[in-house]
Amino acid sequence: MKSLTLSRHTTPGYAGGELRIAYEQCGSGPPVVFVHGIGGNKSNWAPQMDGALAGFSTVALDLRGYGASALPDAPLKLTDFVEDVLSVMDHLHIRAAHLVGLSMGGLVVQALYAAYPERVASLTLAACRGGHSPVANGEGFAKDRLGPLEGRNSTEELANTLLPKLVGPDVNPDTFKVLRRSLLDLHLGSYRQTVEMRVAVKAFLDLGRVAVPALVMAGTHDSLAPVAQMTEIAQLIPGATLKVFERCGHFLNIEKPADFNQALQSFLAAHSG
Repeated sequence: MKSLTLSRHTTPGYAGGELRIAYEQCGSGPPVVFVHGIGGNKSNWAPQMDGALAGFSTVALDLRGYGASALPDAPLKLTDFVEDVLSVMDHLHIRAAHLVGLSMGGLVVQALYAAYPERVASLTLAACRGGHSPVANGEGFAKDRLGPLEGRNSTEELANTLLPKLVGPDVNPDTFKVLRRSLLDLHLGSYRQTVEMRVAVKAFLDLGRVAVPALVMAGTHDSLAPVAQMTEIAQLIPGATLKVFERCGHFLNIEKPADFNQALQSFLAAHSG
């Protein structure tokens, strides 16, 4: 499995005791914790790590069943991923963090806020579903994500069929290769469980009662989390900021890393007193 290329400034580690959760940490300052999506792992946040956010300590983790973390020891629940994030925070003695989630990661950080609001300094929700509503067209989502795996023991067909639908028109070949590698590295059993879990998650959060600063991000060419969906989320969260990236698909932080980092840096600087 291809791993994240580490610089000398990046510290790898494990949290979580017997169920080991892998993470990377770099920098110093107020902590920012990044949570990946359903087809990702901690390496997806490489453009935001290793000093990309000046004045902040950045942490990226592999949720259970992903990357270098332990495989699930029971059927997955959304709360399991919440506990994974908390185990890393506790291990690093982080009382409250700025949480950044992309796609399913956005759902995870909302669920963490719903259960443990005191552990959250701010929320950045990128290309994700809102915790205020059930999944739309869950059957279609599951078929789209699991159909290419039927009768196969590899993720190659998943990468070949799914990825072209999710990237924007300006994605460069190197970025496409990075995203494809992420899908190829998925653990099949964990991925299937995660898709089934995500479709089953019901509404759990009243966005109108979110009481921390929030940044909501969208891409104009994202068919999975379209601008209209992200705009609704931003409108429901009191005082939320909406940032839309032109000609960008689903993977905002990888397709438009400079724009993503600039927007996130400005937001965090304004809300990290």
